[in-house]
Amino acid sequence: MSDIIQQNSDQGGIENPGGGIGYGGRPAPAALQPALTAVDTLDAQVHDIVTCDPGPVSKALATAGHYAIKRHVLIPSFAIAGIVGLMTGQPDLRRAGSVGVLGLVATATASRSIKRYVKRRRPDECEPRQRPGKRISARSLPSGHAGSAFAAATALATVSRSPAQSLMIYGAAAAMASGRVVKHRHWASDVVAGALLGTAITLLARRILPR
Repeated sequence: MSDIIQQNSDQGGIENPGGGIGYGGRPAPAALQPALTAVDTLDAQVHDIVTCDPGPVSKALATAGHYAIKRHVLIPSFAIAGIVGLMTGQPDLRRAGSVGVLGLVATATASRSIKRYVKRRRPDECEPRQRPGKRISARSLPSGHAGSAFAAATALATVSRSPAQSLMIYGAAAAMASGRVVKHRHWASDVVAGALLGTAITLLARRILPR
């Protein structure tokens, strides 16, 4: 692993390290570049350690997360839960459903807007990790999957019965979201940013929506 980290350091870790917004062709503010370079360097090291030998459990979680925490899966699921809760007189189910739908939709909208502005390249779009023939989308920051996972977790925690139950919910979200690094699709900071975005927006949705 030390060899991987050293190799990363020699190669700069990420294409255009410290570029930040510059990944999309606009230079990042000079005052931010040292901090962005530090984040990029750490991201590169964490990425290569995690993807070096992830093991069967990490691979399974990554695959499960790839499909289970897509907004196209979660939004209809929460919508159905909310409707069922409304029709059957189950307030917890209704509330979790409504908070989940609003949180997920708002998180997806915010995530897409940020991606278009920042235009950070994904790990498999950057040298020296670029996959042959990979089309560059420059939509790495924030992780939409992580945002969806934590938006869903926050909606479920809204009707959680105990701190331990909430901890398990967020733990599951974190485990599946971390698979985006294992899958070679996001840097660790992308996942953290997505998690914070999904949590914050869904907490706001929880305050806005009536009980």
